[in-house]
Amino acid sequence: MVGKDLISILEQFNLEYFILIDNKEVYSKNYKKIIKNEIKDNIFKYKNFYYEKVVKDIILDKVKYKIEYLENISKYINTIIELKNDKLTGLKTRTDLENYLLFLNKKSIFVLCDLDDFKDINDTYGHQVGDEVLKLFGRIIKENISSNDYAARYGGEEFLIIFNNDNIKKVKSIIYKINQELIRKSKKMHISFSAGIAIYNNDKKISDTIKKADLALYYVKNNGKNGYYEYNSDLEKRFIKEVSEDFYDKY
Repeated sequence: MVGKDLISILEQFNLEYFILIDNKEVYSKNYKKIIKNEIKDNIFKYKNFYYEKVVKDIILDKVKYKIEYLENISKYINTIIELKNDKLTGLKTRTDLENYLLFLNKKSIFVLCDLDDFKDINDTYGHQVGDEVLKLFGRIIKENISSNDYAARYGGEEFLIIFNNDNIKKVKSIIYKINQELIRKSKKMHISFSAGIAIYNNDKKISDTIKKADLALYYVKNNGKNGYYEYNSDLEKRFIKEVSEDFYDKY
């Protein structure tokens, strides 16, 4: 039974559909119908309307409730999808990545990838071909990571893949496979990428992990490219690299 006080709180959100989780689950009649029709991560279409799943914690009479509800975003659907998904590569955007990192709280493996000599590709073959290369790379990444992993276009020809496990051997195998597929499918252009790998433990700052992956990537770029390297403390002593703090300082 949902109390009147809780209902009044839900009404202030002006929501038609909601779920209450507090040992028991109470659904409205359409909630489960709507969440069967997922078109994007946490975005659903139902009878020509679009909804986004939102989760909020509220405290009522010293009891903590988790409210999961669907917000009607029909007016904003195109903007929201564009903010979440990179049009060119099909991976997540930098904006979505920033939000994702705010809630990341489990051990993960970060892989920062950078296409080798991408400027030369644009200069030699033109920007249209360059765009096709980015599309190809995005598609290969999506095909080789699991639904539990996360990949975003970090900027330009840089990509960040977050593997939500701690199996470093498996991750290295996947990165190698992605690189080989890119080389093979790019045919005569023989396009490859370099990658830096760093392990994130949720007791440390995410910014430190990104810096470590960036430093490992820098090492690969300066040692022949076309490969990956896992961060180790020796890199701090051997390389000095300036990085932008604007993004890192948020996490």
